[in-house]
Amino acid sequence: MLFVAFVATFLILWAVVYAALPAVRHLGRVLAKLLARSARATRFVSTTQERFKNYLQVAAILIAGLLFTAWAGDAFIDLAEKVHGNNAALQKIDTSIHDWAVSERTVGATTFFTIMTIIGGPVGLAVLLTIVAIILAIRRHWSWLIYLVVTAGGGALLNLELKRYFARARPVAAEMLRRANGYSFPSGHAMGSAVAFGALAYLAFRAIKSWPAKTAVMALFYTLVASIALSRVYLGVHWISDVLAGVTVGTVWLTTTTVAYETLRRIRRLRASRTG
Repeated sequence: MLFVAFVATFLILWAVVYAALPAVRHLGRVLAKLLARSARATRFVSTTQERFKNYLQVAAILIAGLLFTAWAGDAFIDLAEKVHGNNAALQKIDTSIHDWAVSERTVGATTFFTIMTIIGGPVGLAVLLTIVAIILAIRRHWSWLIYLVVTAGGGALLNLELKRYFARARPVAAEMLRRANGYSFPSGHAMGSAVAFGALAYLAFRAIKSWPAKTAVMALFYTLVASIALSRVYLGVHWISDVLAGVTVGTVWLTTTTVAYETLRRIRRLRASRTG
Protein backbone atom coordinates (compact mmCIF):
# COMPACT_ATOMS: atom_id res chain seq x y z
CA MET A 1 0.00 0.00 0.00
CA LEU A 2 2.79 2.42 0.86
CA PHE A 3 4.53 1.70 -2.42
CA VAL A 4 1.33 2.80 -4.18
CA ALA A 5 1.22 5.90 -1.98
CA PHE A 6 4.84 6.60 -2.93
CA VAL A 7 4.00 6.47 -6.63
CA ALA A 8 0.90 8.60 -6.12
CA THR A 9 2.88 11.20 -4.17
CA PHE A 10 5.52 11.26 -6.90
CA LEU A 11 2.91 11.80 -9.62
CA ILE A 12 1.19 14.59 -7.68
CA LEU A 13 4.49 16.29 -6.91
CA TRP A 14 5.57 15.91 -10.54
CA ALA A 15 2.42 17.67 -11.70
CA VAL A 16 2.92 20.47 -9.17
CA VAL A 17 6.59 20.99 -10.06
CA TYR A 18 5.84 20.80 -13.78
CA ALA A 19 3.29 23.60 -13.41
CA ALA A 20 5.03 25.68 -10.73
CA LEU A 21 8.56 26.09 -12.07
CA PRO A 22 7.55 28.29 -15.04
CA ALA A 23 5.72 30.51 -12.56
CA VAL A 24 8.88 30.76 -10.43
CA ARG A 25 10.88 31.77 -13.48
CA HIS A 26 8.28 34.41 -14.29
CA LEU A 27 8.54 35.79 -10.74
CA GLY A 28 12.30 35.95 -11.18
CA ARG A 29 11.93 38.03 -14.33
CA VAL A 30 9.45 40.34 -12.55
CA LEU A 31 11.88 40.77 -9.66
CA ALA A 32 14.68 41.59 -12.09
CA LYS A 33 12.54 44.29 -13.73
CA LEU A 34 11.70 45.78 -10.35
CA LEU A 35 15.38 45.89 -9.47
CA ALA A 36 16.12 47.66 -12.74
CA ARG A 37 13.45 50.28 -12.14
CA SER A 38 14.63 50.84 -8.57
CA ALA A 39 18.21 51.20 -9.70
CA ARG A 40 17.33 53.73 -12.36
CA ALA A 41 15.19 55.70 -9.91
CA THR A 42 17.92 55.98 -7.28
CA ARG A 43 20.81 56.32 -9.80
CA PHE A 44 22.57 53.50 -7.96
CA VAL A 45 24.11 52.08 -11.12
CA SER A 46 26.80 54.07 -12.82
CA THR A 47 27.59 51.56 -15.57
CA THR A 48 25.73 51.37 -18.83
CA GLN A 49 22.15 50.17 -18.80
CA GLU A 50 22.93 47.17 -20.99
CA ARG A 51 25.76 46.02 -18.75
CA PHE A 52 23.57 46.28 -15.68
CA LYS A 53 20.84 44.22 -17.30
CA ASN A 54 23.27 41.31 -17.54
CA TYR A 55 23.51 41.22 -13.75
CA LEU A 56 19.80 41.49 -13.03
CA GLN A 57 19.32 37.72 -13.00
CA VAL A 58 22.26 37.34 -10.63
CA ALA A 59 20.75 39.91 -8.28
CA ALA A 60 17.34 38.24 -8.50
CA ILE A 61 18.84 34.83 -7.64
CA LEU A 62 20.71 36.31 -4.68
CA ILE A 63 17.67 38.09 -3.29
CA ALA A 64 15.38 35.08 -3.74
CA GLY A 65 17.98 32.82 -2.14
CA LEU A 66 18.46 35.16 0.82
CA LEU A 67 14.72 35.46 1.40
CA PHE A 68 14.15 31.70 1.25
CA THR A 69 17.18 30.98 3.44
CA ALA A 70 16.00 33.53 6.01
CA TRP A 71 12.52 31.98 6.07
CA ALA A 72 13.75 28.38 6.38
CA GLY A 73 16.45 29.38 8.87
CA ASP A 74 13.90 31.15 11.06
CA ALA A 75 11.73 28.01 11.03
CA PHE A 76 14.70 25.88 12.13
CA ILE A 77 15.72 28.31 14.86
CA ASP A 78 12.18 28.40 16.22
CA LEU A 79 12.06 24.61 16.33
CA ALA A 80 15.55 24.36 17.81
CA GLU A 81 14.69 26.81 20.59
CA LYS A 82 11.67 24.72 21.53
CA VAL A 83 13.76 21.56 21.62
CA HIS A 84 16.53 23.24 23.62
CA GLY A 85 13.97 24.63 26.06
CA ASN A 86 12.11 21.31 26.45
CA ASN A 87 8.88 22.88 25.21
CA ALA A 88 5.95 20.91 26.67
CA ALA A 89 3.71 21.32 23.63
CA LEU A 90 6.43 20.07 21.25
CA GLN A 91 7.21 17.12 23.49
CA LYS A 92 3.53 16.20 23.51
CA ILE A 93 3.37 16.27 19.71
CA ASP A 94 6.57 14.23 19.41
CA THR A 95 5.33 11.61 21.86
CA SER A 96 1.85 11.38 20.33
CA ILE A 97 3.15 10.85 16.80
CA HIS A 98 5.79 8.40 18.02
CA ASP A 99 3.20 6.33 19.89
CA TRP A 100 0.83 6.38 16.90
CA ALA A 101 3.58 5.23 14.52
CA VAL A 102 4.50 2.36 16.84
CA SER A 103 0.86 1.25 17.13
CA GLU A 104 0.31 1.29 13.35
CA ARG A 105 3.22 -0.92 12.32
CA THR A 106 2.62 -3.64 9.75
CA VAL A 107 4.89 -6.01 7.84
CA GLY A 108 4.41 -4.14 4.56
CA ALA A 109 5.00 -0.72 6.10
CA THR A 110 8.10 -1.97 7.89
CA THR A 111 9.52 -3.32 4.63
CA PHE A 112 8.83 -0.05 2.80
CA PHE A 113 10.28 2.23 5.44
CA THR A 114 13.31 -0.03 5.99
CA ILE A 115 14.13 0.27 2.28
CA MET A 116 13.72 4.03 2.45
CA THR A 117 15.95 4.38 5.51
CA ILE A 118 18.66 2.26 3.87
CA ILE A 119 18.56 4.47 0.77
CA GLY A 120 18.83 7.61 2.92
CA GLY A 121 21.45 6.24 5.29
CA PRO A 122 25.15 7.16 5.30
CA VAL A 123 26.10 4.09 3.26
CA GLY A 124 23.25 4.43 0.77
CA LEU A 125 23.90 8.13 0.13
CA ALA A 126 27.67 7.60 0.04
CA VAL A 127 27.34 4.93 -2.65
CA LEU A 128 24.97 7.06 -4.72
CA LEU A 129 27.06 10.22 -4.43
CA THR A 130 30.27 8.32 -5.20
CA ILE A 131 28.76 6.93 -8.41
CA VAL A 132 27.61 10.39 -9.47
CA ALA A 133 31.01 11.88 -8.56
CA ILE A 134 32.81 9.29 -10.69
CA ILE A 135 30.52 10.04 -13.64
CA LEU A 136 31.14 13.77 -13.25
CA ALA A 137 34.91 13.20 -13.08
CA ILE A 138 34.87 11.01 -16.20
CA ARG A 139 32.94 13.69 -18.07
CA ARG A 140 35.22 16.40 -16.64
CA HIS A 141 32.42 18.38 -15.02
CA TRP A 142 34.84 19.62 -12.37
CA SER A 143 32.75 22.55 -11.16
CA TRP A 144 29.72 20.28 -10.65
CA LEU A 145 31.90 17.78 -8.81
CA ILE A 146 33.25 20.47 -6.47
CA TYR A 147 29.71 21.75 -5.86
CA LEU A 148 28.51 18.25 -4.99
CA VAL A 149 31.43 17.51 -2.66
CA VAL A 150 31.17 20.85 -0.83
CA THR A 151 27.39 20.60 -0.48
CA ALA A 152 27.24 16.97 0.68
CA GLY A 153 30.41 17.06 2.78
CA GLY A 154 29.59 20.38 4.41
CA GLY A 155 26.07 19.20 5.18
CA ALA A 156 27.39 16.09 6.91
CA LEU A 157 29.80 18.11 9.07
CA LEU A 158 27.08 20.61 9.94
CA ASN A 159 24.77 17.81 11.05
CA LEU A 160 27.44 16.37 13.35
CA GLU A 161 28.02 19.76 14.97
CA LEU A 162 24.30 20.40 15.46
CA LYS A 163 23.80 16.96 17.02
CA ARG A 164 26.69 17.59 19.38
CA TYR A 165 25.35 21.00 20.35
CA PHE A 166 21.75 19.97 21.11
CA ALA A 167 22.66 16.49 22.46
CA ARG A 168 19.03 15.35 22.38
CA ALA A 169 18.24 11.78 23.41
CA ARG A 170 16.53 9.41 20.99
CA PRO A 171 13.24 7.64 21.68
CA VAL A 172 13.26 4.52 23.85
CA ALA A 173 15.54 1.89 22.29
CA ALA A 174 13.09 -0.92 23.06
CA GLU A 175 10.64 0.52 20.53
CA MET A 176 13.19 0.93 17.72
CA LEU A 177 12.94 -1.39 14.72
CA ARG A 178 16.51 -0.57 13.71
CA ARG A 179 19.55 0.15 15.80
CA ALA A 180 20.54 3.81 16.00
CA ASN A 181 23.38 5.47 17.87
CA GLY A 182 24.28 9.03 18.70
CA TYR A 183 22.13 12.04 19.35
CA SER A 184 18.71 12.62 17.84
CA PHE A 185 18.41 16.28 16.79
CA PRO A 186 18.44 16.96 13.89
CA SER A 187 17.91 13.70 12.03
CA GLY A 188 21.00 12.80 9.99
CA HIS A 189 18.96 10.75 7.50
CA ALA A 190 16.49 13.58 6.94
CA MET A 191 19.15 16.26 6.62
CA GLY A 192 21.49 14.12 4.56
CA SER A 193 18.80 13.11 2.08
CA ALA A 194 17.53 16.70 1.78
CA VAL A 195 21.05 17.91 1.00
CA ALA A 196 22.14 15.04 -1.25
CA PHE A 197 18.97 14.63 -3.27
CA GLY A 198 18.51 18.39 -3.44
CA ALA A 199 22.00 18.80 -4.91
CA LEU A 200 21.39 15.95 -7.35
CA ALA A 201 18.08 17.54 -8.34
CA TYR A 202 19.90 20.78 -9.15
CA LEU A 203 22.52 18.98 -11.23
CA ALA A 204 19.82 16.96 -13.01
CA PHE A 205 17.95 20.18 -13.77
CA ARG A 206 21.11 21.59 -15.32
CA ALA A 207 22.04 18.44 -17.24
CA ILE A 208 18.70 17.18 -18.57
CA LYS A 209 17.26 18.97 -21.60
CA SER A 210 13.69 17.66 -21.58
CA TRP A 211 11.33 19.68 -19.37
CA PRO A 212 9.13 16.68 -18.40
CA ALA A 213 12.27 14.69 -17.53
CA LYS A 214 13.72 17.55 -15.45
CA THR A 215 10.58 17.87 -13.35
CA ALA A 216 10.13 14.09 -13.05
CA VAL A 217 13.63 13.67 -11.58
CA MET A 218 13.08 16.54 -9.15
CA ALA A 219 9.72 15.12 -8.05
CA LEU A 220 11.25 11.66 -7.56
CA PHE A 221 14.10 12.99 -5.44
CA TYR A 222 11.86 15.01 -3.16
CA THR A 223 9.41 12.12 -2.80
CA LEU A 224 12.39 10.09 -1.61
CA VAL A 225 13.35 12.82 0.88
CA ALA A 226 9.86 12.82 2.39
CA SER A 227 9.75 9.01 2.56
CA ILE A 228 13.20 8.78 4.15
CA ALA A 229 12.30 11.41 6.76
CA LEU A 230 9.07 9.63 7.69
CA SER A 231 10.87 6.29 7.86
CA ARG A 232 12.90 7.50 10.82
CA VAL A 233 9.75 8.25 12.80
CA TYR A 234 8.07 4.97 11.81
CA LEU A 235 11.14 2.94 12.78
CA GLY A 236 11.16 4.63 16.18
CA VAL A 237 14.66 6.13 15.98
CA HIS A 238 13.67 9.81 15.79
CA TRP A 239 11.00 12.21 16.95
CA ILE A 240 8.97 14.02 14.30
CA SER A 241 10.62 17.32 15.28
CA ASP A 242 14.02 15.74 14.56
CA VAL A 243 13.15 14.96 10.96
CA LEU A 244 11.42 18.30 10.40
CA ALA A 245 14.52 20.05 11.68
CA GLY A 246 16.75 17.86 9.52
CA VAL A 247 14.85 18.66 6.33
CA THR A 248 14.67 22.36 7.22
CA VAL A 249 18.32 22.93 8.08
CA GLY A 250 19.34 20.69 5.18
CA THR A 251 17.33 22.94 2.88
CA VAL A 252 19.00 26.02 4.35
CA TRP A 253 22.46 24.59 3.67
CA LEU A 254 21.50 23.36 0.20
CA THR A 255 20.06 26.75 -0.75
CA THR A 256 23.18 28.51 0.51
CA THR A 257 25.63 26.43 -1.51
CA THR A 258 23.44 26.31 -4.62
CA VAL A 259 22.82 30.07 -4.70
CA ALA A 260 26.53 30.70 -4.09
CA TYR A 261 27.52 28.34 -6.91
CA GLU A 262 24.91 29.66 -9.33
CA THR A 263 25.88 33.27 -8.59
CA LEU A 264 29.60 32.62 -9.14
CA ARG A 265 28.86 30.65 -12.30
CA ARG A 266 26.79 33.44 -13.82
CA ILE A 267 29.25 36.20 -12.86
CA ARG A 268 32.13 34.22 -14.35
CA ARG A 269 30.17 33.68 -17.56
CA LEU A 270 29.32 37.39 -17.82
CA ARG A 271 32.94 38.41 -17.32
CA ALA A 272 34.09 35.87 -19.91
CA SER A 273 31.59 37.21 -22.44
CA ARG A 274 32.85 40.79 -21.93
CA THR A 275 36.52 39.87 -22.29
CA GLY A 276 35.78 37.61 -25.25
